[in-house]
Amino acid sequence: MKIRAFLLIALIIGGMYTMIETINDFKEKSFPEFIDAVDTEFAMLTFTKPMMNGSPAETWSIDDEHKVDELLQFLENYHVKKLKPEEIDPDDNIDEFSISLRDSEGNNITIVIAENLIIQNSLLYYEIVDGPLDVDWIVRFFVSNQS
Repeated sequence: MKIRAFLLIALIIGGMYTMIETINDFKEKSFPEFIDAVDTEFAMLTFTKPMMNGSPAETWSIDDEHKVDELLQFLENYHVKKLKPEEIDPDDNIDEFSISLRDSEGNNITIVIAENLIIQNSLLYYEIVDGPLDVDWIVRFFVSNQS
């Protein structure tokens, strides 16, 4: 009888912990909190321009540590919130400017500019809640880093 009571209490505590973690997952976070949760050092930026007038999408990469830091410092001004699965359109073909941050192990975060979405590992979607992004800064950043 005591074992059943102990198991029931353990199940209730585990359920409460899971519920609290789920609620915290969908709360607004500052971008530095979001990056800290990823727990990686990004080493490369990959820029992608969408296809225009039938021409293929243009992509170029930069492995300058200062440029990666510059982008991360810019994004520190924003807050993100994890999107629920029902808030994500699986049929959405995102054809916008994007910047991918990649670490030495191949993990990445893609920032889709026009949609204000941050996509982590192509599985978890986060939205910038205090946007829109400063488009002028982003355009200058794209142009200054175009190869």
